[in-house]
Amino acid sequence: MQAEARRILEAVLDALERSEPIALDQAQRFGGLIGDYRVQFEGEDDLLHCAVARRDGQPITLEEAHRVVEPFFARLPKGIVWCKPADYSVHYYVGHDHFLLCHRQAGYNLPDDGTQPDTTEGEAGRNL
Repeated sequence: MQAEARRILEAVLDALERSEPIALDQAQRFGGLIGDYRVQFEGEDDLLHCAVARRDGQPITLEEAHRVVEPFFARLPKGIVWCKPADYSVHYYVGHDHFLLCHRQAGYNLPDDGTQPDTTEGEAGRNL
């Protein structure tokens, strides 16, 4: 997992554990650049929203977006993540509790070596 994706994910998980809102006015804390893409999380109450767009402002394909957000959503069952593609961004929605549970379950660690997390164990291991 890229360092920036790891930083964003840990910030989101830490905020969820403390029941803090993930606000757009803290965009730098909950978002960043991952390669050629901008990823931004926000959420209040019980719904988490993630938006991904190209840095260059060009249209983004659904396949591109899925690859970018895989480190964030690969641990979640496919059916609980709602995806809404648009021309210049793709938006993902999921419940806070599901996102937190799937990432913090026992034995799950974020790799430091640039690889993707192991998603083969447990019922939450289905990809987008």
